[in-house]
Amino acid sequence: MVMLRMSLLVWLTVGSGYTAPPNSTEPKSTNYREWIEYIRPSADEEKWRAIAWRNKLMPAVEEAKKLDRPILLWAMNGNPCGET
Repeated sequence: MVMLRMSLLVWLTVGSGYTAPPNSTEPKSTNYREWIEYIRPSADEEKWRAIAWRNKLMPAVEEAKKLDRPILLWAMNGNPCGET
């Protein structure tokens, strides 16, 4: 489990274009704008919004067959944060 966490941390910091937070260790009234820009997702992080997601399986299957594309089926039970 520790190795998984370390791998995820490395991927998040190295593989995703990690940028360091503003110089201060906590948000203050003097560096508020810097923190807002740091927290706000970049255009690269917002690319997933351009995907035409479908919420019904069979119409998505028919469309995928017609376009010869794969389907990502996300199925879950409970809270996405694991708070079930």
